[in-house]
Amino acid sequence: MELTKPTILIDENKCRNNIRHMQEKAERNDVVLAPHFKTHQSKAIGQWFKDAGIKAITVSSIDMALYFAEDGWSDITIAFPLNILQVKEITELAAKTRLTILATELSTVHRLVEQIDVHVDVLIEIDCGYNRSGVWWEDFKKIQALIDGVNNTQHGFKGFYCHSGQTYHEDNAEAVLAIFNDSLHKLHDLQIRFADAKPEISVGDTPSCSLSDDFPGVYSIHPGNFVFYDLTQVKIGSCREQQIGIALACPVVSKNDHLNHLVVHGGGVHLSKDVLETSHGKIYGKMVTLTDHNWSFDLGDNYVVSISQEHGIIKVSPKVYEQISVGDVIGILPVHSCMAADVMGSMFTTTGEPLDHMKKDN
Repeated sequence: MELTKPTILIDENKCRNNIRHMQEKAERNDVVLAPHFKTHQSKAIGQWFKDAGIKAITVSSIDMALYFAEDGWSDITIAFPLNILQVKEITELAAKTRLTILATELSTVHRLVEQIDVHVDVLIEIDCGYNRSGVWWEDFKKIQALIDGVNNTQHGFKGFYCHSGQTYHEDNAEAVLAIFNDSLHKLHDLQIRFADAKPEISVGDTPSCSLSDDFPGVYSIHPGNFVFYDLTQVKIGSCREQQIGIALACPVVSKNDHLNHLVVHGGGVHLSKDVLETSHGKIYGKMVTLTDHNWSFDLGDNYVVSISQEHGIIKVSPKVYEQISVGDVIGILPVHSCMAADVMGSMFTTTGEPLDHMKKDN
């Protein structure tokens, strides 16, 4: 495969291994794995999940749900507060798939009754400490009102959904598991308090699902980033660098002899501008050596230390600086794989096979 410009490369073997590992964990714990497809947004990669026996998926938008419903996925959870303005699309989707939506507001439930006549399942999103979206876990009055509101419709109350996204701010397994166990404790309390409604528990962040080996009382898990992983997950402890299945191929366009910096064509429009605080300072990615069908870590620790729209600046050792020439193509492991895949909207396997992407296809 000839690489002449910034290109997302996907290591299929690593990704399939990551999928298989998470599916085996779900099976050991008798929970449903409904992976979040916002990470890859690809029907071709979705097939790798089908090959592993996965039958339910999670997405972050109605448009994404429609994209994957076209590919035969018939059990879809939209893990984002329901946008009632897309009622036409919701009705279309619910008519051809088992659809689960997230509700956080009574007004949303009322609109469901008024405008959607096709059955949907409803999860109440619970905020156990992330402070993004969801009903605060101790707001029992609102939770009861939402349960009653759903149960008084033609739709079905399914249970509670929690994304403990605060785990992404940690840098060790113990802290992640403490957050996960605290969230589970709160969800179990709600499950007991509202036992008459028979709520299921669904959870969904990649660090918790990667690091925990026990999911008591959980019906389904919804991680997404684990298919690719990234440097953030490495720092947290969710994976090893060798499990990262995505890299951005970047041409070297200039060398700064004064600072031993490489300048590559690969900036914020290719990697996103997500930054990671490390012992090496702030980084935007890690340099690897591209091989015929993979990449290696033989060059040591060389990091993207600055990024603009098209430029990436890589700080390297004097030895590596001498090894790399203008015109070479190097790889960069991203800080956040979901964002890198999304901003590029185009991907290839390391063997040169093109992979579809929702952004590219729409």
